Amino acid sequence: MLYYSVRGMKPGPLAVAVHPAGHFRKLPYPQLGLLSARINMLSLSARRRHGIPRRSAAATTSPRGKMPKQIHEIKDFLLTARRKDARSVKIKRSKDVVKFKVRCSKYLYTLCVFDAEKANKLKQSLPPGLSVQEI
Repeated sequence: MLYYSVRGMKPGPLAVAVHPAGHFRKLPYPQLGLLSARINMLSLSARRRHGIPRRSAAATTSPRGKMPKQIHEIKDFLLTARRKDARSVKIKRSKDVVKFKVRCSKYLYTLCVFDAEKANKLKQSLPPGLSVQEI
């Protein structure tokens, strides 16, 4: 038996079934009589003490996988902007740097340009069908 707490309730026992692949399933919280409840998990060190494995990397990533990536070469950025899944480009200007952000289906790609002239040339060479928004 492990002790978990449900928001607004005192901590109580909750059985945890550990799958051989490392997944674990929360069994009913006895005071509520529910099959699932919103549970505040124990800290990582407490989980290790009780022998509950860490979650896999696949389980902790977002379901849609929309994570940012940085591109360091202008040529690679232009190739990415010409892809079929590229939707839009946002240009963010600050004092020192101009950031070009292209939204593709899986990732948001960012290119940082430190030269204002190169940034203007890059803006003109973006594909015409792509929506460009300046921030």
